[in-house]
Amino acid sequence: MKTTVALSRSILLTALGLTASLVACGGDDTTNNGSGGSDSSTTTSTSSTGGAEPELTFLAEFSEGQVQLPEGLWVTADSKTAYVGYALTGQIIAVKLTDNTVADFATVPAPPANKGFVTGITQSAAGDLYVGAATLDPAAYKPGIYKVPATGGPVTTLFASDATMNLPNGLVFDKDGNLFVTDSALGAIFKISPDGKTVINWVADPLLLGDVAPTNPCKTPLGVPLGANGIALSNNAFYVTNTDRAALIKIPIKADGTPGAAVELSRSDPTTCLPLKGADGITADADGSILVAGNAGNALVRVGAEGNATVLVKDGLLDGPASVALATLHAKKYALVTNFGLVTLLAMETPHPGLLSYGALE
Repeated sequence: MKTTVALSRSILLTALGLTASLVACGGDDTTNNGSGGSDSSTTTSTSSTGGAEPELTFLAEFSEGQVQLPEGLWVTADSKTAYVGYALTGQIIAVKLTDNTVADFATVPAPPANKGFVTGITQSAAGDLYVGAATLDPAAYKPGIYKVPATGGPVTTLFASDATMNLPNGLVFDKDGNLFVTDSALGAIFKISPDGKTVINWVADPLLLGDVAPTNPCKTPLGVPLGANGIALSNNAFYVTNTDRAALIKIPIKADGTPGAAVELSRSDPTTCLPLKGADGITADADGSILVAGNAGNALVRVGAEGNATVLVKDGLLDGPASVALATLHAKKYALVTNFGLVTLLAMETPHPGLLSYGALE
């Protein structure tokens, strides 16, 4: 097993271009279960569904040996299918949520070693998927957004791009079919027209900027700024995680469609960076609260409309959660989460990448 772990870790480090010093940073006080999810203990909150406690369960497990590290996640409106993107291979799979079978669905260009990664996924009203491609070297791996038809298959041509958008990450549509995309390096949100031909920097704000200063305990071990990350649209406002700040930012939308003043809705303890440590993908619940995948904190967190943060589940089967989405399974609401497994792999432990469900929720 150690040979497999060492090989997989070597592959991943090469793909991400991480150095030994960065790996050391990854082994600080980041919470993980030390064995890629083999510890079955969890911290849970009580559900109103018959008084039962929500459970954290694997729906599908992926291969760390094949570098199947899931980043992006989208669940269809009918909760029949979850689409998952592998960050380093460009593969998109479909998990059939009625029986949890996994099938290949589509591909976008895989990033060359050291050059980039595949990020968020969203779906249009027409059923097409939109996938982010981020770069560390624009000359070697072109960044932008790929459009995957509802039928799937390989896609090689970008749907939309911009010379300043190098790290597109979170994606969400508005009611008019415009696509809004965070850029983690630029600290901005781009607006892309439905036809992909018009791309504008919709808002850039200091609250969306990453912070790689040595004095920032909340920064990631990747050595690049990771500011604006996950994005959700709820009640006429955008909600955006700032990974390096371990915070959730709210940006109201004015009547004319322009951005209002950004505010820090919820921020973690400045010393421990908890509970939003490594804040990554998010989704909005019907009550206006926001579910946050805390990658480095190894937690799923709910942030209420007033900014109060509650840890729903921590550790246990979680292994670097990257994205979260809601689904109706067995007539009840569940949160689906991707285990990215990066922190565990950097710690030379065996990661446990996969798709998990948590619930039933209230």
